[in-house]
Amino acid sequence: MPGVTEALGSQPGNQRPEDLAAGRLTDAEALSRGIAMRTLYQDSARNQPHVATYAHWLLSQGGEVRTAATIPPRMVIIDRSQALVPIDPADNRKGALYVTEPGILAALLDLFEQAWNTAVPLGAAHPEDTRTGLTATERELLRLLGSGLTDDAAGQRLGISSRTVGRHMSSIMERLGASSRFEAGIKAAHRGWL
Repeated sequence: MPGVTEALGSQPGNQRPEDLAAGRLTDAEALSRGIAMRTLYQDSARNQPHVATYAHWLLSQGGEVRTAATIPPRMVIIDRSQALVPIDPADNRKGALYVTEPGILAALLDLFEQAWNTAVPLGAAHPEDTRTGLTATERELLRLLGSGLTDDAAGQRLGISSRTVGRHMSSIMERLGASSRFEAGIKAAHRGWL
């Protein structure tokens, strides 16, 4: 990576321990050479010990890490002039596309920066919405389910299991005093949560 000064990364979904281990050497070398690294993970990464450990290691080495309920698809942008994006977002093992076209890079950069600006730095508490009492993950879950996604699909977008989706929904329903998801949706809409 001669001459590289910046690396931006979006890492949605579950990260396998072996993938993180493989990336550690490359990331350590990049950070030791003074390359500025900013990495986005989903909020769910805070609850995955191997990912949280890796993210905290990145911080300790001088990288910046933020999390959000939803983030852009997997990508790496180098010096704002080249990017790698998966050929198949559902299966990273199929390879990556190398992008240098300025229009596509501008769109990828905008997407990354928008997510970065709304994400929360790792180590900081995720603020609750004082108006609703919802966390960012709960708010996004309501939005996804309200748009018609199944528990599995919403969980996949948020990087959480369908069981965790169920726990979040149970908590939301209890706070709303709703006995069904349908009733919870109506009450959430009336309160302006959707």
